[in-house]
Order: sequence, then C-alpha cells, then structure tokens
Amino acid sequence: DAALLSLLTDLPGTGVLAQDLDPDTGTLRRIVSDQHGIAEDSTRPLAHACLGCAIREDSVPTLESMAAAGRWERIIWALPVSAETAPAARPLCRADAVPGLELATVACVVDADQVEADLMGDELLADRDLALSADDRRSVGEASAAQLGHADLVLTIGADPVGLTLADHLRGRRTLRSTLFGIRAEQVFAPRHSARHAEARIDPCRIQAPDAPDAHGVWSLDLLSPRPVHPGRFLAGIGELAGGRTRSRGRFHLLSRPGRVAVWDGAGRQLSIGDGGPWRVGTPSTRIVFTGVDDDRARVAQGFARMLMTDDELAGSM
Repeated sequence: DAALLSLLTDLPGTGVLAQDLDPDTGTLRRIVSDQHGIAEDSTRPLAHACLGCAIREDSVPTLESMAAAGRWERIIWALPVSAETAPAARPLCRADAVPGLELATVACVVDADQVEADLMGDELLADRDLALSADDRRSVGEASAAQLGHADLVLTIGADPVGLTLADHLRGRRTLRSTLFGIRAEQVFAPRHSARHAEARIDPCRIQAPDAPDAHGVWSLDLLSPRPVHPGRFLAGIGELAGGRTRSRGRFHLLSRPGRVAVWDGAGRQLSIGDGGPWRVGTPSTRIVFTGVDDDRARVAQGFARMLMTDDELAGSM
C-alpha cells in the first residue's frame, strides 16, 4: 500500500489494478484507482479453481479496458500480496497479449527489518491472513523467496543489514535493488523485464549462485556434482539438509529417472520436492544453492556429499 501511494503521488497519470482474494468467501475483489480515487470496486466469485488462472482471467480483460480508455499513461498491476509473479507475468510477455501495453518491470516490495524472520521462520501465510485459499499451506518464506527470485526490481523499506544482504543473495542476477523511497517513480516503469532472463532465474536447470558477497552473517553455498543422489541416503538426510535457517533451491537426479529433473525448493522451514519435467539444459547433475544466516555451512556441505552416490555404487548400477 505504501509503494502504491508513493507511485501515485509522484507520478500522476498512473492507474492501478489491484486484486485480492478472500479464501473464506471464494471471491476475487478488483479495485481500479488512480490519484483521484477509486474508479471501480467490484467483487465476484472465483471463476476458476486454479487461483493463478482466476487472477489472469480477471486481469487481462481489465487491463485491456484500462488501456483502451486512454485515461492513464501507465498501469500498476498489484497482485494479491502473497501471489507468485511468474504465472502473472508470462501471459503479458506474449506478442500483443494486451494491445497497447507492454510489461516493463516485475517488482516486489520487502521489509528489510522483517526479511530474516519471513524467510527463515516457520510462520504460514494463513497465520497472517495472507493465504490465497483455504488449502494454501505455504510458508511466508516460500512466498517471499518466490517473489524475490523472479522480480526485476526489489524495493526495500527498513535498514537491517542482514535483511538487505539476504535480499541481495536471493534476488536474481540482472536485477536491481533500491529503497522504496529512494527511487524515482518513473524509474519503476523503466523497460527492464526480459522473459528469457526472468524464466532463467527461476529455472532449476539453470540455477546460479548469487553474485552478492557474504556479509553480516549471511552466506550462500553453491553445491554442484555430476553424480545422482542415492535414494536411501537422500531420504534419510532430507531433515539435515532442509533443517536449519536456510533458503535452498536447485535440482537433483536419480538413476531410475535419467531424463527427468527433480526439483528441490526449501524456504521458511518447508521443503518441496517434485518433478520438474525433462532436462532442458546440459546433462543431468545435482546442484543446490543454499543461503543461510547461521554458521552451519560445514553441516550443509557434508550432508550434501553424503547423499551422493559413490564410485562403487555407480559401478554396481551399470
């Protein structure tokens, strides 16, 4: 809300499309506004079981209508505060997705004084009334990390050096961080979004270590091996690797599934493991990037090494 108010005040001619979901009633609220006030405020039942699809199906026609009205020079699309930005951005990157509009920047706002607790704690979105549905069991850290990893522009309030360093470690390469009240409003609309680069930042096949230096107790560890994981030791060691105050993301592979990417995504003391589809880049490998605030890098590195298959195990599998 502070970010929207700042932009509207500093840059007249800006329209805002804001959406929010009410999991209790199963409704979507849409508000269109500008510096003169609210132009539209409507609530309707969700039209789709997929929340991302419901948001897109409501937003694209509204954006088309706002562009056709000729009332605004630029538009901010404010998603529900805990929504992922990647599914929303993809349709807008297609040619002529919304006639007259071009996606300039994907931005997120974070409170540096709260980032450490958000990313490393075990609080759920539901605990803060930020869940998008009744069965949304994501942690605050999972939602925060997803936004930081995809955004072109990270706007911060607060001054905690640990939080600012965490934001730098978890935002992607080719991105910018600025203080919310230290950036000129027109700079927010600078055309900086590249669908190719944004997708690469969140693709486990192309994960990269952050280029920010370790500082203020914040560290990142890039663990890479051409070896697959041993299924038994992998399952036994998940608690060791996923425990502690870390954010971790990457991929691993199993000999029994040579053509499939296995995705590792951990934040907020939650871990998600799943099938990421076929390998798209390079040869199968295991690579997980850990970012933490406690000095347990040795534990993480040792746990990673233990879950990999040995030479004898690989020879016996052939």
